[in-house]
Amino acid sequence: MQQIFQNVIINRQELNSIEFEEESIEIPLSPGEEETFEILITNYGSPTHIHLSVSEELKGLITFLRDNPYVLQKEYVSAVARIPQEGRILTKGQIYITAGYGSRKRGFSVQLGKTDPKPQENPRDEAYAVVDEEEELNSQKPAKRISGFRSTNGSGGFSSFIRKSFTGGFPASAGRRTYRNVSGNERLSLNIAFGGMLLLIGMFFLYFILPSGLQFKVSFVQSLLFSILFVTCMTYILLKIAEEG
Repeated sequence: MQQIFQNVIINRQELNSIEFEEESIEIPLSPGEEETFEILITNYGSPTHIHLSVSEELKGLITFLRDNPYVLQKEYVSAVARIPQEGRILTKGQIYITAGYGSRKRGFSVQLGKTDPKPQENPRDEAYAVVDEEEELNSQKPAKRISGFRSTNGSGGFSSFIRKSFTGGFPASAGRRTYRNVSGNERLSLNIAFGGMLLLIGMFFLYFILPSGLQFKVSFVQSLLFSILFVTCMTYILLKIAEEG
């Protein structure tokens, strides 16, 4: 048995009354596809004929294998929905049920097809747009300020690099290359490297500052690991300083 899209109830409220379990249904098809579905007719009164039809929008798109069934108690009516290869992506219309030999007629909404999704913007294009905007703003800065930034060296350059590495404030004039280099992952790596180096230095000084009764013991393996971590962090930071220069 095919999937039941709708349940139609007749003669339950009164003679020739028509009720729908769903006031609207969706048949998600793409052009060139078709699907067979069932409409269940439930009769609470005397056996009778009913008639099924569609609105103008759905003519030729939905076909009933029996459009005038005789319903005793329950009757399944098969229908075929199709969208031609060159047909519309989305069509909305009505399926009508007529009872009492034309005395009562009601319909429910049908959406045939798929809603065209909105095109998603490329995140990479948005990133390039941000970089281009930053380049334009940077080009409007006074030349004196730019030259002063480039002439920074020594301890001032190192402190400037530390400040920018934590805030992500690398110069926008580097364009797309700088935008990629200061991604969130690299800033996180720099923060970890700085934090690890500061932690090791603090532990080193703490070892000599504490009184002899509070000093902690450090084995050869631990001291070796601390040395390796310190050299690794320092090397990574120096490499980043060299890249920025």
